[in-house]
Amino acid sequence: MLSYKKSAVIIVILIATYFIWIAVKPTKIVRVDKVAVFVENLPMSTEGKLKWWLKNKELLQEKYHIINKPYNFTVVIMNFNGYEELPKGTRDGSIDDYTCFNDNNGNHDKCVYNNIAIIVRGNLNGKQYINIGEKIYIQTSDGKVALQ
Repeated sequence: MLSYKKSAVIIVILIATYFIWIAVKPTKIVRVDKVAVFVENLPMSTEGKLKWWLKNKELLQEKYHIINKPYNFTVVIMNFNGYEELPKGTRDGSIDDYTCFNDNNGNHDKCVYNNIAIIVRGNLNGKQYINIGEKIYIQTSDGKVALQ
């Protein structure tokens, strides 16, 4: 009977460790393609994603120049879950659901499923609209962010 209790405690500790590990995994920018930013390990919560964008938007602009027209721009942040081959069958999903890269041999074997996490639209000197899931946040020119 005591071994069942020990096993249950060990399982609970392992599950808790796994969830803590997922929560604190560092976010990694894998690739930037024009206005699309592919990111690994984005925060799971809406508020976490919003904080990540507010913290990293200037870094993304400085390093990757994702905003070409400051008066009217769109940036798409996508979850990156690894590269895939473009689907070939009719029931595998539309090729429009993927972004493909011709890095090596010209074949479309390095594709990423378009799993959109954040869409940011607006004007750098005016309002910016940050769409995360079903929520829309508005950031004003003074930097204040409010839920619409």
